[in-house]
Amino acid sequence: MKIQENEIKRRKEMHENLTATHMFCFFIMIFALALNNKLFSLSNYNLTSIRFLIFFAAGLIGIAIINIYNLKNASLESSPHFTWIDFLYVSIPMILAAFTLFEIGRNTFNIEVILLLPVIIASSLKGKNVGMASAATGMTLIYFENIIGGGPNNFFSILQDNLILISVMFIVAWFIGAQTDLDNRYRLRLTKLAHTDLLTGLYNYGYFREKINDYIQNASEKHPVSLIMFDIDYFKHYNDIHGHQAGDLLIKVIGDILNTKVTTGFASRYGGDEFVIVLPDTDSTEALKLAEDISKLISSRGFHGEEYQPAGKITISCGIAVCPTHARTAKDLVKHADEALYRAKSLDKNKIEMYFSVFDNLDVEDNEKELLNSIRTLVSVINAKDRYTFGHSERVTENSLKLAARLGLAQEEINLLGYAAFLHDIGKIELDHEILNKAEPLNEKEYEMIKHHPEWGSEIVKAIKKLHPIVPVIRHHHENFDGSGYPDALKGKEIPLLARIIRLTDSYDAMISHRPYKERLTITAALEEIRANIGTQFDPELATLFLEIIQEEGSR
Repeated sequence: MKIQENEIKRRKEMHENLTATHMFCFFIMIFALALNNKLFSLSNYNLTSIRFLIFFAAGLIGIAIINIYNLKNASLESSPHFTWIDFLYVSIPMILAAFTLFEIGRNTFNIEVILLLPVIIASSLKGKNVGMASAATGMTLIYFENIIGGGPNNFFSILQDNLILISVMFIVAWFIGAQTDLDNRYRLRLTKLAHTDLLTGLYNYGYFREKINDYIQNASEKHPVSLIMFDIDYFKHYNDIHGHQAGDLLIKVIGDILNTKVTTGFASRYGGDEFVIVLPDTDSTEALKLAEDISKLISSRGFHGEEYQPAGKITISCGIAVCPTHARTAKDLVKHADEALYRAKSLDKNKIEMYFSVFDNLDVEDNEKELLNSIRTLVSVINAKDRYTFGHSERVTENSLKLAARLGLAQEEINLLGYAAFLHDIGKIELDHEILNKAEPLNEKEYEMIKHHPEWGSEIVKAIKKLHPIVPVIRHHHENFDGSGYPDALKGKEIPLLARIIRLTDSYDAMISHRPYKERLTITAALEEIRANIGTQFDPELATLFLEIIQEEGSR
């Protein structure tokens, strides 16, 4: 980054010198015109004089503005194309020089030398080829000026008379233009170096952060921008077994795959084993298909030592978000893609998840939108304090909805269950980070604090009218079927149905998840634990249906 900053500073200094040179050349040409008494004398002022003065003054101001703009926006990148602005920039000095040459003509000794000035401007601005074309134009103007001015009309005679001047024009064009071309090529190499991840050959994080904003500015419903974010499953496990060199090789090979597969937009290494793909004019369906293709290609590729991975092969998990469907700013798009990725890794590795939020379909009143955004923020804070909570809530939501579908609940109840399951732990915002992530078992005081989170959570969501139906669900999701739970020791059917569902799915996920203070159980052991607690912790009917669901999934 320091190299890039130093180079931009050097570019600004060079541009200042070039600007001064160009402006000085322009002033000389205008001054040469002003000295021509025939055209600009006070006794012979005419409309033509005024018109050309205004024209050249406007050209001078235009060039000054372009130079100031380029100076303020100096960067390592430069356009390889010859734009219409470049054409004007090069043409105006040549037109001014030609006008000076033909108007003053042979009244001024060696006036042809003024043609050197547009050659200097052209070659220093756009390189050798444009400079040589400018010199050739100057030579042509000398030829016609001689013919019109009554000089020799033989080309070789004119060339002989002006050999030194013509030679100097081409030498200047060649030398200055070659220096400009060398500088441009150097900047291109430096730009590539500054924007490229050296290990994979993909673009780097800095380029991604710079370009994603450009794409988002041009995004619309008709021209969506999709963002795929993915990382390698169990990469640390692979590194620990095979060493960092093998890990680097794995990342490099995946970079090669992306270079081959991504033909629209660009792929970038985001950091570590994480990658992003930016896809302009690509909707969610197309982005999902590309993510699936890349995932299948990587899992079937075959890597050294992949048999020691938990899945027996190298896999990736992907999260996808789309602008403007899911987000309208680059920051939110990245955030939502990251949330989708974490959801994929939390639910099960080797998955592709499209971003969604349980809040997206919640139609709240205008005066409650700020409160809803506050709840979203609280969820984000909890994620930052304890990443387990986010993945846990996602999995509890998914399993709860499966059980609700098996029960045949109405869609309205299913929607409420989704909100409640996702927010059931929101009361943990009141707990310290140390308690949430404590490696040892909680002491009595800490456990008593933990037991308050259902009450705190229900109070938080109570502020939104549309969420009132889930207030008792969140409050009672830790009640046990036999009345031994908290906070109100409800039992049996006294406990809301949705709360009984979350009690079951919440406990199951806690059993099979790794926590700092305990090792996770196998699915088989967790199911046995549920069976052992039917009628005490869990509703017998719900537990029986849930066991069937998990066993069916395990047999597929």
